[in-house]
Amino acid sequence: MKLKNRLIIVSIVFSFLYGEGISFRGKTRDQLVGQSIPLSFSNMVSNNYNILPSQINPQRGSFMIIAPDGIITYLGDFVEFKKSQGFDVYVLSLSESGTSADEIKVTISNKLAEDPMLEYIMLIGDVDGFAAFPSFYYGPENDVTDQKFTYLLGDDNIPDVYIGRLSIDSLSDLAVILSKTMKYARDPLAYNSDWLDRGLIVAGNYSNTYPIPITPKWTSYWLRDELLDYGYSQVDTVFYPPTQQGAPYIIPAINNGVGIVNYRGWGDANGWHYPEFHVDDVNNLNNGWLTPVFMSYVCNSNDFANNVDPCLAEAIIRGGTPTVPKGGVAFIGPSDLHTSTKYNNVINAYMYDAMLNHGVVELGPAMQAGQSGLIKEFPAQNGTGEAQEFYAHVYNILGDPSLQVYIDTPEQFSIEINEIKRSDNFVDVRILDSIGNPVKNAVISIMGNGELMVKGITDDDGKFVASPELSNLSSIDIFANKGGFIQGHQAASILEDEQVVRLSSLIINAGGNNSKPTLGSAFTIDIVLNNDSNESINGSGGVINFSNHVVPSSINIDIPLLEPGQSTTISDIELISYGTDVGSYVIGNLSYNTDMERMFDFAIDFEMPVFSIQFQNQPGPGTEFQPELYITNLSSGEYSEVWLEISVLSAGAEVTLNDASVQLSNFSSFESSTQVPNYDINIGDVALGSDITFLVSFQKNDQTFFTQQVPLHILPPSTSYPVAPSNYGYWAYDDTDLGFEETPIFNWIELDPNYGGSNGTHYQLDDDDHTTVDLPFNFQYHGIEYNQITINSNGWASFVPCEIDYFWNMSIPMYMGPKALLAPFSDDLETIDSDNDDEIDIWINVYTWHDETNGKFIIEWSRALNGYDEITEETFEIVLYDQNSMPTESGDGVIDFQYLEIDDVDVTKNYSTVGIESPNKNYGLQYVFNNVYSAGAAPLANERVIRFTTKAPDNYIAPLSIIDQDIPDDYSLSPAYPNPFNPTTHIDVKIQKSEFVKINIINILGQEISELHNGNMIPGQYRLSWNGTNQMGRALSSGTYFVVMKYGDNMKIQKLLLLK
Repeated sequence: MKLKNRLIIVSIVFSFLYGEGISFRGKTRDQLVGQSIPLSFSNMVSNNYNILPSQINPQRGSFMIIAPDGIITYLGDFVEFKKSQGFDVYVLSLSESGTSADEIKVTISNKLAEDPMLEYIMLIGDVDGFAAFPSFYYGPENDVTDQKFTYLLGDDNIPDVYIGRLSIDSLSDLAVILSKTMKYARDPLAYNSDWLDRGLIVAGNYSNTYPIPITPKWTSYWLRDELLDYGYSQVDTVFYPPTQQGAPYIIPAINNGVGIVNYRGWGDANGWHYPEFHVDDVNNLNNGWLTPVFMSYVCNSNDFANNVDPCLAEAIIRGGTPTVPKGGVAFIGPSDLHTSTKYNNVINAYMYDAMLNHGVVELGPAMQAGQSGLIKEFPAQNGTGEAQEFYAHVYNILGDPSLQVYIDTPEQFSIEINEIKRSDNFVDVRILDSIGNPVKNAVISIMGNGELMVKGITDDDGKFVASPELSNLSSIDIFANKGGFIQGHQAASILEDEQVVRLSSLIINAGGNNSKPTLGSAFTIDIVLNNDSNESINGSGGVINFSNHVVPSSINIDIPLLEPGQSTTISDIELISYGTDVGSYVIGNLSYNTDMERMFDFAIDFEMPVFSIQFQNQPGPGTEFQPELYITNLSSGEYSEVWLEISVLSAGAEVTLNDASVQLSNFSSFESSTQVPNYDINIGDVALGSDITFLVSFQKNDQTFFTQQVPLHILPPSTSYPVAPSNYGYWAYDDTDLGFEETPIFNWIELDPNYGGSNGTHYQLDDDDHTTVDLPFNFQYHGIEYNQITINSNGWASFVPCEIDYFWNMSIPMYMGPKALLAPFSDDLETIDSDNDDEIDIWINVYTWHDETNGKFIIEWSRALNGYDEITEETFEIVLYDQNSMPTESGDGVIDFQYLEIDDVDVTKNYSTVGIESPNKNYGLQYVFNNVYSAGAAPLANERVIRFTTKAPDNYIAPLSIIDQDIPDDYSLSPAYPNPFNPTTHIDVKIQKSEFVKINIINILGQEISELHNGNMIPGQYRLSWNGTNQMGRALSSGTYFVVMKYGDNMKIQKLLLLK
C-alpha cells in the first residue's frame, strides 16, 4: 500500500475549506446536531457550524433521476447500481415532473420537502434534440446552468441538493455513459492496475486579447507538485508555451491511462486553446475503460447548450460505444465564455484541497467546495452578478454528480459476514481494508432480488448490523461503498438451519415518551417465538445474553410447550443499557439452557444521547465558583434523575465535590436548561485567554452513559492581548500587547544604503520574481529545521524553496501557495518603467544581512511600490532569531515582522495578507487578510512590529487537542518534549476508548509527586503539561522523574529529566 501525505486537521480549522457564511438549507446549529443529514453534506455541515463530526449523524440519502419519458425503460441496471450504493432512488419522467425548467424545479423542491434526505439529482437529456431536457440560463450572456435547480431554500447560492446531467443525443450515448459510470465504481482496475495513480495536467498561458494570463501554467506546476507529493507515480504535463498543437501529446497520455485530466488556460465550447485539444480529437482517443474525470477550469468548455454540439464536455462523456468506450466518465467546467483566471484558480485549488486533504471525493460536493473558495478569498464579491453568484451558476457537472472520484489507486474491501439464519433475520457485517483494519463510515447496502432492503453506516470497528425480512429469499447481496475504495460486493446465502423455533417479532417498550430506548433508562422487551415446524416442541429453559453494557447481562427464561404453528410471548423483560455494541445497536442472543446452543440473535436500536453543554460562568484567574451548565438535549430521547459528574482534563483548575443537597437533572427532548452540579471549581493563576477543559459525565446508578469535553474560556481583555495561537502553538504579539514578556519593541534595522543602511546583500528583483538564499544558521519552524529561504518580490518568503512567483495573496491557510510561508506583507508589489523605454527604472529592492553579534538574520523589502497605484511605497522586514539570541522551549525560532512605512491600500486585490502558515498549508496564524484583523491584532502602521513565537503567555492553558475524526487504534504515552526540560514539558496521550485513566508523576523512589489526570477520558488525542512542581505547587529540584499512565490493568511509563 502506497504511503501518502494525508492531512489530519483539528475540527476548529476546517472552516477554511468551505469559507464562511455558508449554511445548510437555512438551518441553525441546534437544528442539525444529532440529526440525520445527507452524507454528501456532512463536511459542509461540520465545517460551517462548529459541529464535531461525532455530533452529526450522516446517512446515505436518496437519488432522484428525471428523464424524458422514452428513456425511463432503459435505466433499470443503473437504478439497481445506485441502490447498491445505498441510495433510495426516485425515477421521474418529464410527464410527471413537468416539462419546463421552472416546473421541474418545483418538483425537486416538493420532493426535498417530502424527503429531507434527498442528496442528488441526475438529469438525462440534452437541451434539444433526441432527448430534450430543459435547463436554466443565467446572466447577460444566457449561460446554461443546471445549478438553478438546486437553489431551493433561502436566498443564497449554496446548493440544497447536488446536480449533474447526462447530456445524450441517442440511446447509444446513454448506454455508454451508464456503462462507464458503473464500471468506474465497480471494477476500475480490470484492464490496468496502475492507471489511477497517474494524472495529466494541461495548461496554456494564452488569450486572444491582452493581457495574456500567466498564472494558468504556474498554478498547474503547483498542482503537479501537489499530486506527486500526495503519492501519484506519474503526472504528465502538456503546456503552452511551448506546445501549441496539444492533441499529439494529450491523446497518448490519456490512452496510457490517467485518473484525472486537469486543464487551466483558455478555451471555448469546441475545446482548449492552447495547447489545442478539440472535440474532433476525442474521436482519436483509444483509452477504453480507463476513463478519467476531466476538470476543465476554463471558459465555455462545458456549454452543453452551445451551437457547437457536442461541446467538448459532451464529446468526452459520450465518447466510444458501450463495449468499446473512450473519453471520460465525468466532466466539470463552466458554460460561460468569459470566466476570469483568478477565480478559476481559486476554484481549482479549493476543489483539489477538498479531494486530496479532506476526503470530499463525491463530484458534486467537491465542485461546490471549489466554488465556495470564492466566499473566503473574495468576500467582497458577494453582490448580484459578482464572482460568488456568477461561478455558483456557470460551473456544471456532466456525469453522475455522486461519482466518487478516485484520487490515486483505490483500495479494496474485505467483507466479513457472520452466518445468516432464516430463523432470526439478523445480518452482522464487518468491513475491513486490504490489510485488515476496520473501515468506519462505509455505506452498507443490503439487497435482495435487486431491491434495497436496508442500508447504513459502519461504526468505528467497521461493523454494521440489521434485521431485514429474509423469509422469501435464498440469498442476499451486501455492498460496501466509501471514497477511496472500489465498491465491495459479496453474496451471502440464507441458511435453512434446523432451528424450528423462530423469532417472530421483537417488541420494544421504550418507556416514557421515548420512541426508542435511551441509554441509562429502563425499558422492556417482549420476545415473540413461533414454532414453524409440523411437530410439537417440548418446553425448555433458555437464556438471553447481552454484553456488559446491559444490566442484567444474562436473563433466564422459560419457553413453554409449543404446538405446530403456535406462538408464545416472553413479556416484560426489563433492561438498562449504558452503552451500545455496534453503532446505535445493542446485540442480544437467545440460547437453550440445556446445551447453550444459540437459537438466534437480535438487535435493539437506541436513541443515542446528543447534548450541547457550555459553562454560563465567566470566571477569572484565582476565583472559585459553583459551575452553571447550560445544557441542550439535542435528541428525541428523554432522561431523568441524571447525576452530572465534572472532572478536569487539563491543568489550571481543581474540582471538588461540595456538600450541597444532591442535584439530579432531568432533560426533556429538544429543550434547554441550566444545571448546577454538586461541585466547586477553583481556577488557578492561569493566563487570560486560557482554555481549561473539563469532562462532564452523565451517570445513572453510578454508571456513565455519556461524556463530553467542555472548555471553559478565561476571557482576555478586548485589546492589548496577543493573537490566539495556531494549531502548532505560534502566538502573534504586537507592540501594543503590554505586560507580556514576549511583547516586541520596534527596532528598525536599515539595510538599504540609499537610506543610511550598510552591510546588506542586495537583490534586485523584477515583478513577480524571487531569490533563494542560504540561511546563516539552521532555523526551526513548525518543528522542522531549514537552512534556506525563498524571498519573493511580492512580500512573502518560504522556508521550502519555491519557484512559483505568481501566487495571489490569499487567506491563511490556503492550499494553493508556498509551503512554510512567512507573509510580512504579501501583496502585488510592482516594478516600473517610468519613461516607457522598455527598461525598468524602479525595481523591487530586497536586502539581507546576518547580524552575527545579535543572532539575527534580516530580510528587508525597501520602498517597494504597491501595485494598486504604483506610487505608494512599502518598507518592511523579517527578522529571524537564532536559538542563542532568543531561545524557545520548543526550539522553534522567533520571527519578527517590522514595518517602517506601510500603507495597505490595495483595495482591488484583497489588500495585503500578513501571517504565517505551516509547511503542509493545512493551518496557520492569520494576522490580517482583506483588511480584516484577527482578534487582538493591532492595525498595520508605521513603526509597528509583530512577533511570532511559540512562547505562550505565562500560565497559559491550551485547549486539549482532540482530533475527533481520528480515533486512535491503541493507547500511547509519547516521550516528553522537550526532555531534558526547564521549566515545562509536554506529553501527548492517545486514548483508544472511553476509560478511567490516571496519569501522574513519580520520583526515582516511586513516590507520587504530582497528578496530571485522574478520571475518565474519552477516545482521542490529548496534550498534557507538567511544570516541574509537586502537588503543593512547589518547584522541584533537578533530577530524574517518571510520568506513569495507568488504564485498566495496563501501564505505560516515560522518563523525564528536569534540569535547572
